[in-house]
Amino acid sequence: MEFMLTVIRRIRTLIVKEFLILLRDPHGRVILIIPPIIQLMLFAYSVTLEVKNVSVVILNQDLGVHGQELTSRIAASRYFSSIIRTDDPRDVKKALDLQQALLAVHFPLDFSAKIESLEGSKLQILSDGRRSNAAQVVAAYLTEIVQDYVSELSQKNAPARAARTTIDGQLSYPNMDVSVRHWFNADLVFVWTIIPSLMVIITLVTTLNVSAISLAREKEQGTFEQLLISPYTPAEIIVGKLIPALIVAVFESTLIYVLGRLFYGVPMRGSILLLLASVTLFSYSIIGFGFFVSSIVKNQQQAVVGVFMFMVPSVALSGFAAPVENMPEWLQQAVNLNPLKHALILLNGVFLKNMPPQEVWLNAWPLLAIGSISILFAGWMFRRNIG
Repeated sequence: MEFMLTVIRRIRTLIVKEFLILLRDPHGRVILIIPPIIQLMLFAYSVTLEVKNVSVVILNQDLGVHGQELTSRIAASRYFSSIIRTDDPRDVKKALDLQQALLAVHFPLDFSAKIESLEGSKLQILSDGRRSNAAQVVAAYLTEIVQDYVSELSQKNAPARAARTTIDGQLSYPNMDVSVRHWFNADLVFVWTIIPSLMVIITLVTTLNVSAISLAREKEQGTFEQLLISPYTPAEIIVGKLIPALIVAVFESTLIYVLGRLFYGVPMRGSILLLLASVTLFSYSIIGFGFFVSSIVKNQQQAVVGVFMFMVPSVALSGFAAPVENMPEWLQQAVNLNPLKHALILLNGVFLKNMPPQEVWLNAWPLLAIGSISILFAGWMFRRNIG
């Protein structure tokens, strides 16, 4: 018991020391507060997402020729790389919830029959509004395919019949109404989808910098040797530097959350506790990489370069700028080791669709595993370098 109290007192002393260093330095205080606010305001309107290839789930309950023909045309289109066919409406919800597909197409039972009878058939498109830009572009691709098909039908069956105008948000064509619905973000407000992503990316930058510069600063200022000859064990040193980095990351994430709610009106449909838990797990998974960089560099300048080298591929291979499904199969498997990918799914899900705890855990446990392994590896590197 006495030993545990001693360990706790040592770690507490290190935590106080880290915060005193961070808060007493005016330059450090500015770096912690101002850049996240500037990045949020700039990136919220400047970041765009390019759409290349898209996965689509098709619920075809129509047994007629028109449903089959449009399904074939969608599958043959260069815009869609993966087609998921299903007869169960629950598969549509699952595919959109888990981001296995960006949109879904539903052909009702009487789709072909109503086209043939000229009564006017309906086609429904459901898209994932968490990716508002991509959802809007892809919906336009799909309606273009439908419009071309309807034009062919019009020339064959009713050349003189003109297209009806758009009514109540529905795109209307001869004998066919295309209803487009965007789940989780019905009005496709782009900033709603970018704020949760920016929370993850800015947290990544902050956590990496704080954790990587921590040991590098000790080396540069000549206090690293004092730590080594002190009673602290390597594990105590790592824990003492890990906790402040976690607290700073959660603080900045909370700051971005508050600003996003107040100034951009981003809705919070999920649990704030699940959101904070997700941010904490993500920060934990990143800290190990920061400590690893810090353990192999000699000064803060090298640490910053190391952070940059890790951060750029992490963002590029996270699904933020380009869909993961567009990548080669082997790279898609490698991307599963990127904590940023899982964190983007988590925060967008908790923010915009009230992701249930079971789904949160499915995306959270890889963060816990990645963080534990990376911290253990960083600890091994730390012991190796001082040995």
